[in-house]
Amino acid sequence: MARAHQPQTDEPVQDEPAFAWVPYKPIGNLLRVSHTSCCGRFEWASEGGQFFVLRSAGGGGYEETGRGRYRQAMDVYIALAERHRDEHLRRGEAAEPDTFLKGSRRRG
Repeated sequence: MARAHQPQTDEPVQDEPAFAWVPYKPIGNLLRVSHTSCCGRFEWASEGGQFFVLRSAGGGGYEETGRGRYRQAMDVYIALAERHRDEHLRRGEAAEPDTFLKGSRRRG
């Protein structure tokens, strides 16, 4: 059975998973932000033995995603930072270097 031809669009196909952002609620006494992505869009954070990604939310608060073990949260950070970098490149802009992305480009 042949597949129907679909016209190309200007929008790239999003093959990355959707991330569930929830309001950030402290669970410990010490929030550590140790890395900030291009444009300050995402922050790599840890708290109470867990790692996660923060972003600024409207009204001065924060949202988080990917909370869990180091590798799980780092995979989320890398996917988000790569997507953000790719947005810059599509617009013909230079993205700020991100040391977490160096050599981290995932392959198919």
